[in-house]
Amino acid sequence: MRNAFHLFVAALVLTLVTSAGSARAATLADVLEAAWQADSQWSAALRTWEAEQQNVAQGRAGLLPSVNAQYSWLETERRFPDSNVPSQDFTNETITLSLVQPLFRPGAWYAYKQSDSATSVGAANFQQARQDFLLRVPEQYFGVLRAWENLVSIRAEERAIARQLEQTRERFDVGLVPITDVYEAEAVYDLTQVEMIVLESEFDIARDRLEALTGRSWQSLAALRDELPLSGPEPAEPTQWVELARQQNPALLAALHESESARHFARQQTSAQMPTVDFVAQHQRIDGDNFQGGGGLPDKFHTNAYGIEVNMPLFQGGGLNSRRKQAALRHEASQDVYQQTWRDVGQQTLARYRMVSANAQRISARAQAIRSAESALEATEAGYEVGTRNIVDVLNAQRTLFSARRDYANARYDYIIDSLGLKSLAGVLEEQDLMQINEWLAPLNQVELDRVREDNPLSNN
Repeated sequence: MRNAFHLFVAALVLTLVTSAGSARAATLADVLEAAWQADSQWSAALRTWEAEQQNVAQGRAGLLPSVNAQYSWLETERRFPDSNVPSQDFTNETITLSLVQPLFRPGAWYAYKQSDSATSVGAANFQQARQDFLLRVPEQYFGVLRAWENLVSIRAEERAIARQLEQTRERFDVGLVPITDVYEAEAVYDLTQVEMIVLESEFDIARDRLEALTGRSWQSLAALRDELPLSGPEPAEPTQWVELARQQNPALLAALHESESARHFARQQTSAQMPTVDFVAQHQRIDGDNFQGGGGLPDKFHTNAYGIEVNMPLFQGGGLNSRRKQAALRHEASQDVYQQTWRDVGQQTLARYRMVSANAQRISARAQAIRSAESALEATEAGYEVGTRNIVDVLNAQRTLFSARRDYANARYDYIIDSLGLKSLAGVLEEQDLMQINEWLAPLNQVELDRVREDNPLSNN
């Protein structure tokens, strides 16, 4: 009996735990795990990187020996119509094995060096794709939360203005306000509805983007906590971020390796005008049926040959020199691209650092702006009640308050995305950075995505 009771309690606990787990909103970690498996852009980058690693093997092949085998079987009919020589019918079966070992091929050496640089370019591009992916996931996740908070805010504003419009009409009916106040309230209400339609569309688009990224739909997402650790960039010195970005930024590294690849290709084209030296060896077996060879050769014989082969291009219509000049100019262009990328990365990193620093201060300033707007609205409504303020002042104060709330929400999301973007520019954005951001979420505060709610965006379960 006691065992049965224990089993019942265990089953009940398991049911409760399962129910609690199902009620938990999806977090950034959940979305990241789904995106690893479903994002086609990331999968394509991974496959491209795997393909790029074959460049070295292909470039090295030009320095290694090559062995070829050839087989031929020929049935020959020979006729002599203008002589008394009898016709000849014979069969030749030939097997040839040849080996070529490059001894001096400067073009092949530079082709190998170019393939090594091309692999380094692929590695840098893959690292850039990884940085983009780790930034794209939180952008889509917080893009949904941002669109939702903006939508809920504009709906609350629409309801507040609708109430104000109703009160204004009642005041007009009893002769307390002129008809112009009603018109003003109606105009503001119509503008708010237009903004609400736009924000509803933006929310649907953000939700669709998240579903496209992860390959699945989400019923609810965990919202941000009220308090965030707004410490600003670490390290706090902007020059350190710029130096780090110029050392590890994947796009800059790709431009550097592209320049190196262009330099090796230019040398390859220059060396195409030089001689090449190869060691060659050949073994040939000929089996002839009624073979009529000259010099009394038998029907079957073997031939072995080996030695040194030298090739020297003399003139190919000017194409060699033209390709040499073209490759040299492209190398110079790649150096210019690298220099411009070097400047752009430094400027972009410094700008993103300043944005993160400003956002950290802007959040606290936005919070204070909300409190000031609330006080201003209360004072304006009180003045409207006693006749010292008009309806336009009240409507403007209401719009200012709701705008301040949206600005505050957007500032929080801007701080998160810009912080991750700064690390991405420096080439140091890792999965644990997203897990740290994941700790800023409150899984029990859910943002519903499967339906458009008219009340608060956060539901405490």
